[in-house]
Amino acid sequence: MNRPQAIVFIDHAQAVLLTLRAAYAQDQGYRTFLIAPPFEPGPLSAMQNYERDKRDGKPIYERMYMTEDFDMDTLRSYIAEIEQEADIAAFITGNGPFCKDGLVGAHAAILAEERGLPSQGSDALYLANNKYLMRDAFRAGGLNTIDYGLAVDEESAIAEAARIGYPVLMKPINGIASHLIMKCKNEDELRTHFRHAMEKLPGSTFQSFYEGAHSYPTKDGVLIHFDPMRSLLLEQYIPGREVSVEVLITEDRYVPLIMQDKAIVTEEERCVYEDIMITPPMRFTEEECRELEAYAVQAAKTIGLKNSIAHIELRYGENGLGPQVLEINPRLGGGYTHEVLRTMVGLDYVSAYIELMTGTLQAKESYERKTEPHGFFTLFAPHAGFFESVEGLEELKAMPGILNTMHPFAVGTVIPGDEEEAMLLLVWMKAETSEELLATYKRAKEIIKFNIDPTKTSVPLT
Repeated sequence: MNRPQAIVFIDHAQAVLLTLRAAYAQDQGYRTFLIAPPFEPGPLSAMQNYERDKRDGKPIYERMYMTEDFDMDTLRSYIAEIEQEADIAAFITGNGPFCKDGLVGAHAAILAEERGLPSQGSDALYLANNKYLMRDAFRAGGLNTIDYGLAVDEESAIAEAARIGYPVLMKPINGIASHLIMKCKNEDELRTHFRHAMEKLPGSTFQSFYEGAHSYPTKDGVLIHFDPMRSLLLEQYIPGREVSVEVLITEDRYVPLIMQDKAIVTEEERCVYEDIMITPPMRFTEEECRELEAYAVQAAKTIGLKNSIAHIELRYGENGLGPQVLEINPRLGGGYTHEVLRTMVGLDYVSAYIELMTGTLQAKESYERKTEPHGFFTLFAPHAGFFESVEGLEELKAMPGILNTMHPFAVGTVIPGDEEEAMLLLVWMKAETSEELLATYKRAKEIIKFNIDPTKTSVPLT
């Protein structure tokens, strides 16, 4: 008698985002299990509402293992229990970033590799999640890349910046949400920004990610101990236009799907904001687009990434720098990128993820792309505090071409926003021309007003 097939979902960060994938897996006949931290009230309510409204009350997961520990011994103990009743067909994470117990995505990949199942590649995930190791792999692989260095204290920061040459970009080794990305034009700015980061990394929104101290060898065999809480990456600054490319990766194929033009990018003192993304790109020639896509594919190949829809961010560098990778994310881009994929190339990311990790995806050689301009923009919190209200939303929704809106933070909650992206409103839209999309974004900036009280750092008692 054939044993049932199971898919195990593992993540310690925003596990609620796995809900749609788990529901699809369940519909395909797989038994579904989740290993994640206990849900906060908001995400738990969202998942329960989905089960009630979309699943006739049926739980998404057959069983949930709620834990704060993601070391290999703990994970293996849960997996052993699951394997007593089912054969595991796949391990799936969402982001799987670093935590106190290591790189969770790599742990899931190791579990898959031990069983001969498709994985993203445990080594590749270290290179994707540690930006120093990524650039080391580029350099060793002969891929055109900018200069970089590791700052573990002020003295090494000054020495590395002098070697690279100002301006330099300083940022966390494994940061997300543009957290603490700081451009330094001289030594005084470098000192100020380094001290600020050392003060702000502990206690930050992403502290759990930065607790993932780890040791890993460079391509020439030098073992480096990385402590993301006490060190920063320095990079040569890349002036130029910015894009992101979503690349479908199987075991052995790399297929560029879409390119989004980051038509407006705002560089603030301690954060970079991606204001609007437009597809097809509006500021690039066809030749430049092909260069960027080819470079994105080569970058993913260089680190060895597999079985992913990778979100690769690049700049087309000025002064002869050409295409340059900013970062490789072994997951789909955020915001409305899932809608961009569905609309522009007809790919459903939910089913694609399950089929990638179960080895059943029938990927095309290429995907025909629609040409009608679509895009999404993000309105960010100007600062942290208590999110009291938003004005102008109904007027915005009535504007021509607006398709949908998304609100990652609820009114009545305390939000971040002083030195990282805090997305308060995302808007998905279409138009006849790219210029119309830009005009809609600029009008939305005039219409929408967020009321945030920076003096309140907790939710008022009722």
